[in-house]
Amino acid sequence: MHISSVTSRKSLQRILGSSRSYLGAYNVTGRFLSNGPKFAVKAKRSDLTVLSASAVVALAVFQYKEYSRTKLELSAEETTTTLLNWSGTHVVQVDNNRYWEPETVQEVEDIVRSCHKRGQPVRPIGSALSPNGIAFHQNGMMSMANLDRILQVDVKNQRVTAQAGARVSQVVDALRPYHLTLPNLASIAEQQMGGFIQVGAHGTGRSIAPVDHYVTEIKLVTPAKGTITLTKDDGELFELAKVGLGCLGVVVEVTMECVPAHRLVEHTFVLTREEAVTRLQELLTEHKHMRYMWIPYTDSVVVVTNDPEDQVKEIPKLKKISEDERFAPLRDLMLELSNEWPEPYTKESLQSIGFGELRDALLAIDPLGIKHVKRCNEAEAEFWKRSEGYQVRPSDELLQFDCGGQQWVWEVCFPTGTQEKSSGNDMDFMTELLAGIEREEIPAHSPIEQRWSASSSSLMSPAYGPKDGLHSWVGIINYLPSEDEGQRRDISELFTGRYCNLMRNVGQAVSATSHWAKLERPKSMWQLVDTQLFLQTRFPLRLFNEARDIYDPKNILGNDLLNLVVGKPGTK
Repeated sequence: MHISSVTSRKSLQRILGSSRSYLGAYNVTGRFLSNGPKFAVKAKRSDLTVLSASAVVALAVFQYKEYSRTKLELSAEETTTTLLNWSGTHVVQVDNNRYWEPETVQEVEDIVRSCHKRGQPVRPIGSALSPNGIAFHQNGMMSMANLDRILQVDVKNQRVTAQAGARVSQVVDALRPYHLTLPNLASIAEQQMGGFIQVGAHGTGRSIAPVDHYVTEIKLVTPAKGTITLTKDDGELFELAKVGLGCLGVVVEVTMECVPAHRLVEHTFVLTREEAVTRLQELLTEHKHMRYMWIPYTDSVVVVTNDPEDQVKEIPKLKKISEDERFAPLRDLMLELSNEWPEPYTKESLQSIGFGELRDALLAIDPLGIKHVKRCNEAEAEFWKRSEGYQVRPSDELLQFDCGGQQWVWEVCFPTGTQEKSSGNDMDFMTELLAGIEREEIPAHSPIEQRWSASSSSLMSPAYGPKDGLHSWVGIINYLPSEDEGQRRDISELFTGRYCNLMRNVGQAVSATSHWAKLERPKSMWQLVDTQLFLQTRFPLRLFNEARDIYDPKNILGNDLLNLVVGKPGTK
């Protein structure tokens, strides 16, 4: 069996360059280290070589558990490919004769045509970053990783055209020499462009829409109608296809608006809950980008704002706090808790562990113990208080941030007034959610992230709405901090059960709908019925499924999750 991410072997060889010979005889593991993404190549002996290079950054985020292919494994005995999503929450095994890695649009067309004729599923997959594994289908998948060319940078009209398999970070790098960048980024930039728009990824900023809104042209290979190119002139079909969930056709090319490259001034500081509520409108209005990170069981809300450097008159000079002082709350807690272990942590051993890794290590001790989680959250709150300050960097660097390790996450979106003025239900939502967590003593890990966006013009976007609309996005999280299967199972049960049920109940009053990449399969028949009825009121599913019936009548592009919650092609 071949265990892999969605990056093809050929893509791995291209990225690794001179290290390609390692692929046959070495186990390759991608992970985040304390000072950024690195790629570790572990020999079958005990030696370990760490390659630190931007060329392999994509591999780090895929969180490979293993990529081992010896010459023997490359024989005919290897018949399946196993794919794991970045969160480590979903896995799928596909027969190799039903897993394709095309390198050209022509090959995509040939594969889709053949599969349509036979009724063979062929779900397109990007970087497998979606927490719910929305691109997975055990009966057939097509990796877009090899279609990764940047086709055109139109400086005059400020647009870029890229193949669907190009990573967002590649596009940003290609735009840099032209002093352009993308209008916004999600929390990470290793998505492929196709998946980036198809699931409605978003950043934060009251006047900035989700990324799909900025698409001006999209090329799809459809099962029934061949290859089509859509623009705004195509009306409803174009607006459906931008967030098409991979169901209307295989996206092969995307053209998106760009903006002039710029540097941002980022300010990180901590407010109390009351201050976060009372200052919300001020912060939304005064800053181009703004997000909250609520820390459960504490009176701390981390605020991160970003503004163009040329619009910031003066950057206050703050007293610089050393890294030892910043990390002391977390390191001291770990030293205390590991003191009686056979091999306890030491001050020296903790020096090389970054924030995300250290939080994971602390939580792994007792991730569902309410007292322990409270202590971890309190230590994190103190870390952020000691990390207050400013930094100035290019926008594409600051709009990305560390999402932590493997995790369960669920994010919802709901309308909250206009860009001119929030209706206040965003703060009501958070107040009720936090109260519910504390009342039910849910071991909620930190943070609960809250972001805002303008409306999207895409009909299937969770943020679809009037042009002046404002939408809030709230994401809850529980990390999977160890490889202990029993522990991971217990965390999964808690998160997908009590925790998600709480947010679902809180969200009913504001018509909160799930981010498409984070919508999990309903756990009961009643929950399924509720989900189906709600989505029918929130999205134009009849129109969407009518379009699917035209372009994919045999439903070779869908999967079990989407068939369940949005219906099949032609569903009324």
